[in-house]
This record gives sequence, C-alpha cells and structure tokens, in this order.
Amino acid sequence: MGMQMPQEYIVAGATGLVGSEVVTQLLASADTGTIWLLGRKPVDSADQRVKNIRYNFTAEPVFSGKPQSPIAICTLGTTIKQAGSQAEFRRVDFDFVLRFAEVAKALGAPSLHVVTAHGSAAGSRIFYNRVKGEIEEALRNVGIASVHVYRPSLLIGERKEHRAGEGFASAAAKVMSPLFKLPGLNAVQPTPAKHLAAFMLQTAAHAAAGYHIHANVEIMAGA
Repeated sequence: MGMQMPQEYIVAGATGLVGSEVVTQLLASADTGTIWLLGRKPVDSADQRVKNIRYNFTAEPVFSGKPQSPIAICTLGTTIKQAGSQAEFRRVDFDFVLRFAEVAKALGAPSLHVVTAHGSAAGSRIFYNRVKGEIEEALRNVGIASVHVYRPSLLIGERKEHRAGEGFASAAAKVMSPLFKLPGLNAVQPTPAKHLAAFMLQTAAHAAAGYHIHANVEIMAGA
C-alpha cells in the first residue's frame, strides 16, 4: 500500500465561531494537508498548511497552487442585524454559500459540509429560517456527490466579535441544561461550536454519498 496523501480542505467562514474551531481541530491532526481559507478577512496562523485566499464570493478565486480534491466546509453565516438588511443577509447566507459550493465542485471536492440552522425550512414564514431552507434546497442540485447539511441550535462558544444577547443566552443555557435532556427539548439544546466542529469533521472523514441533513439531536448525540 502506498502512503496516503494528507487530506486537503477548503473552508469558508473560518473567522467565525464554528469556522475557527474547524481550523483549530484540523491543524491538531497530522493527517491534515493544506487548508485553503476563502474569505474577505485572512486568518492569522503560523502553520504552513494554512493558505489564505482573499475572496469576496463573486468572481473566480485565485489560488496560490492547485487544491487537490479538497473536502469543502462552509460555516458562512451572519445575522440580519449584522448584515444591515434582509437583502444583505440573503447575499451572505444564500448567494455566498451557493457560490462556495460551485467553487468546491469545480475543484473536485469529494464532499460538501454546510452549516445552516435548526428550524430551516424553505416554506417558513420567518425570513431567517426561510433563507436557510432555500439554500439547503439549492445545495441538493449543486452536483457534488456527497452533501451534508448541519442544523445546530443556538451556537455557543468564544466568539471573536460580540453578538448582542448571546452571552446572556449562553449563561441561561447552562442553567437550563438539565431541561434540554427532556424529550422534544433536546432538539433546541444549545450547540457548542467545538462539538459541532468535531461532529462535522468526523462526518467528513467518512462522508456518505447523497444528500444528508443532520439535525441538532443527532449532532449533540454524536462526536
């Protein structure tokens, strides 16, 4: 048997809560090859495997080398308050995500892993949930053999940028944690970013073909 080549990855959203955790966990593994980070802000890393590719998710990204069948991971996401408008929110959470998927397909990505949210539904009357549901539907037809969608609940962890209300929500979640064990409520149990990242990378290591949605109950039970 020949030596197995280190696995390459392409990641969008690496400066965010889940994305930064994904990169941290990838760098902790000797099996990880080059990690190509697509984004408007570079990630500061001394690790030679990290390659920042400045990209605004519109034209073609320019790579400093050729990614070799990279596993594609997308943790892009904003809030309507952060984005400033519904149109701008949709641009990030739909247009940018779909563009990333198209780039991943062109690079021969064997699998695509995308974080959406608990409650995603294309028919939802809630704008946020509707956009998340619409991108899930669009990813079905992107042409990558293995697509995995992850629907966490409220994400908790150490964020670089502060989001109003999340500190309180995290504190409340800790107090209420016994309640989340109850049937029905475990679906909305807050999702630690570290846990979600570990679950995604575990899934990516043996990604089943086809289109798969991983609900929060499954995410919290795994990894």
